[in-house]
Amino acid sequence: MRLTCTLLLGLCLSSCGYHLVGQGNSSVIPSGVQSAWLEAGASPKAQALRLELAALWQENKHLPVLDDVKPSKTHITVRLEQVQETFSPIGFDASGLAVQYRLSIAATLRMYQENSLIWQASGILVSADVFAGDDPSVIESERTRLTKQLQTSWARAALARLQSGF
Repeated sequence: MRLTCTLLLGLCLSSCGYHLVGQGNSSVIPSGVQSAWLEAGASPKAQALRLELAALWQENKHLPVLDDVKPSKTHITVRLEQVQETFSPIGFDASGLAVQYRLSIAATLRMYQENSLIWQASGILVSADVFAGDDPSVIESERTRLTKQLQTSWARAALARLQSGF
């Protein structure tokens, strides 16, 4: 009985599907869509994410061509909303100085067709840690380097959500 319960618990945990994000063949993009447009707010952070997503989008031959056309049944608009970047201290030395920071990038992705919301993915979040040295310029250079890496990671995660429907 104990073995059966253990096996059932293991099957339930592994069958939730969370690990399948980006692995499916059922894109949330409606069939018949021929073009898409990516929109983001005017902030530099939002525009940087949009550009990174656009670059990865264009590499994927299974996605509609990026083109800014009027809303129609054959066109979708994908909006990046609620873009946030945080850089917070998370580790301190014995004297209370920050020695570790967490850099996080989060945003919501929404898809519209003919000005109607048809799909959304809330809370796409990526993060990484920066370990501080004695030189503040080292912290800033690491932050800049990690920001670019996280923007790419976020764009990959966003495309995975679009392509899997999760």
